[in-house]
Amino acid sequence: MALSSIFKLRQEATPALLELLNNTTLGTNGAKYRHLDTTERILEADNPLFLSMERTDKVIGNATFCQRDQFWYIRYFAFHSFAQAGNKKKKTDKGNSFLKRELNLFFDEVFEGKYSDKPIESMYAYIDPRNDRSKWMSENFGFKVIGQLATQSYSRVYPKVSTRLEIITDWELLKPLVEKEYSEHAYFFTTHAQKGPFYALKDKDGAIIAFTRVTKVNWEIVRLPGKVGGLLTKIIPFIPFLNKLIKPKNHTFLVPEIVVIKDNNPTLLNELFSGILAAEKLNLLLWWIDKQDPLYTSIKDKIKWGFFNKLIGVNPVDVVERRNPTSKAISKGPVFVTAFDLV
Repeated sequence: MALSSIFKLRQEATPALLELLNNTTLGTNGAKYRHLDTTERILEADNPLFLSMERTDKVIGNATFCQRDQFWYIRYFAFHSFAQAGNKKKKTDKGNSFLKRELNLFFDEVFEGKYSDKPIESMYAYIDPRNDRSKWMSENFGFKVIGQLATQSYSRVYPKVSTRLEIITDWELLKPLVEKEYSEHAYFFTTHAQKGPFYALKDKDGAIIAFTRVTKVNWEIVRLPGKVGGLLTKIIPFIPFLNKLIKPKNHTFLVPEIVVIKDNNPTLLNELFSGILAAEKLNLLLWWIDKQDPLYTSIKDKIKWGFFNKLIGVNPVDVVERRNPTSKAISKGPVFVTAFDLV
């Protein structure tokens, strides 16, 4: 059975698709934000497949998949008027039924190997558990929660310079350290993480004792989380110090990945993060990491994360997965997170 003609499969993003993604505001309950880097970021997608819902030269919906051998990651999921919870339920029932039927057909065909050399093991995605649209996607297409990430902020109004912070460009130098730390994590891969440069700390003998890769990100923050999040977004530009941390119209921050810290030492992590902010002349990092990751469980209560953390707390992100019924279970360990997947 073939997909409806309204669906198109492509390996490159079209201008109409970029228009949809650039105009998509993410989040429904609590925080709302819009990615400002989408046009550039989408070019970094690893082995992408774009499933678009199109009508009269307009893209009205899209699911973008990053094909990672036997595992597919769902990078974008945006559909106009469909998957909307709330008072419009009757109006959208017909559209939702159509969308569910067609996408479930596509998912079944993917697991049968129609779009790859062989049947895949699983699909996975990250969703905000408070986001009605994301929950709708997960619940209606057989995805199950297998873990949870922490959205951990680290902010400094005046970040401290580290005199031993260095930039390293040689991935082969860091590769064995990364594999030792993360190779047993579920969904481990390094297509994005191995792209340098990397920030590192070395001891007096020249040995690497901490390092990470960071991605610079630009968002428009429409609304911050919390009961007064909407009001805060409006008044923050006028509040001293806080307006250094948050710039709602064009909010620039850093996202670390493959964070490796010798002995999970919180002092080293603090020096690394603060030093990077000072070097980049920025004030905020957002770090997405599995809540069960040994590094995070070791240091989360030993770091002063900064004022931004006091303001919004640590927000959860669900890891959801739909497995091929014939496949074996993946590692029960924490999930490996790469920055590209969340920005």
